[in-house]
Amino acid sequence: MGKDVREFRAYDKKEMALIYDQDLWLPDYLKKLGHTEYPVHISSEGIHYTLNCLSNHYENDWEEKVIAYIGFDTMQFTNLWDKKGKKIFCNDIIAFCPAGNLTNSSAKTLGRIQYSEQSGEWIIVNKDDQFLNQLDKANQPEVIGNWFENAELLN
Repeated sequence: MGKDVREFRAYDKKEMALIYDQDLWLPDYLKKLGHTEYPVHISSEGIHYTLNCLSNHYENDWEEKVIAYIGFDTMQFTNLWDKKGKKIFCNDIIAFCPAGNLTNSSAKTLGRIQYSEQSGEWIIVNKDDQFLNQLDKANQPEVIGNWFENAELLN
C-alpha cells in the first residue's frame, strides 16, 4: 500500500478544537497526567500521536504510537485555495460569487464544502446539503469558517 499523500485536519469534538497536521497535541486527560505533547500526523484514519512515558511515572521508559479516531472528524484538504491563499478543507464554510457574478460582494452565496462520491469532485452545498456549485467553478471563494465552529453562518 502506498503512502497517503493527502492532507487532513481533524476536529476534536470533546475539546471543540481544530487540529492540523504537525500540531502539538495530546488528549486532555493525558496532558493532565503530565505527558508531553508531540507533533501529530492526521490521516483519514484519525490522529496519529506519540505517547512517551518517562521513568518517573513508570518502571521503565516507553514510547507508543497511537491512533485516536473516536470523537474526531477528519477533513481532507481539497487541493484548492481561497482568494486570500488559505487552504480549503472539507466542511469549511465559504463565501463565493455565483457563476456570472465575479465582483459584486453583496451577491455572495455561503456554502459548505463536501466531497461528492457520485461525481468524484468537491462541491458546495447549503445547510440542507443541497448542491449549490462545484468548488473548482466557484468565483472568488473565501473561507469564512467551518461547519463545527460556525454552522450558524449557513442559517
